[in-house]
Amino acid sequence: MLMLTHTWILKEFLGSRALRPECLDLYAYNVSPDLLTFHQAITAEMTHGIDRFRELPDPHRKAAFVHFHLLVDDIAHYGDICEQPVRTFNPDSRGYTYVCGRSLVQPIRAFQKRFGREVSRSEAAYQSHIMIETAFDMVLNRNRENSGLISLFTESLGSMAQNGLEEFGRTIAWLTDIQVETAGEAFALGVNICTPERMNGLMNMKGRINLFIDKFGLDRNDPAVRAGAVELMEQGMELVQDCEAFLEPTMEKIRKSAFRSFL
Repeated sequence: MLMLTHTWILKEFLGSRALRPECLDLYAYNVSPDLLTFHQAITAEMTHGIDRFRELPDPHRKAAFVHFHLLVDDIAHYGDICEQPVRTFNPDSRGYTYVCGRSLVQPIRAFQKRFGREVSRSEAAYQSHIMIETAFDMVLNRNRENSGLISLFTESLGSMAQNGLEEFGRTIAWLTDIQVETAGEAFALGVNICTPERMNGLMNMKGRINLFIDKFGLDRNDPAVRAGAVELMEQGMELVQDCEAFLEPTMEKIRKSAFRSFL
């Protein structure tokens, strides 16, 4: 799932503790598996390819919220928590984002073919799950109950950058193969990229469509490409209108798992 969705899920999970000042940096730890990959030296395998329930010594207990991110991703992609990282791609995965996106696979293949690109069913399944994640983020942000989500997300990054970066770097270095200095550089880069202005700019159809078109190698200046991508995104948004269908089972699985919040 995308970073705003991860922020929302953690906020819901923390409940009455969600907005306490001492919990603010937990949101930064929670999005770090995606945020750190903005750095060219860091791959998704480095941030996601770790055990989900590693024992955490006291100096690194906030790494639990890196684990939290991975548990949510597992449920979204595979339908359940995987104690060990999954390293093979399955287009028939039973996770929410793939099940929801299944009806988009053939439309995506037809869309790509219209513009000279042949994509396999497997590749289209991957693209459909990206579209579902993107649509989910947009639907969440349109919900009036979640109107403060971008502020919470960006405030947590800013707070970490000012007050907790040294501790963060040591924890990430302990948890992964990423060096302390590289983790700090990557986080600072993420803060510069994920400004409130940019995040708000992505929370509309134009911003999201540009990302989707660019990611999959098409021409964003072609009106026909844009119209087709908008049509697909609108279908995706219809598929994820019931956010609770993902949220409640996810919360229940995490509560029943070996996860510990360490608050």
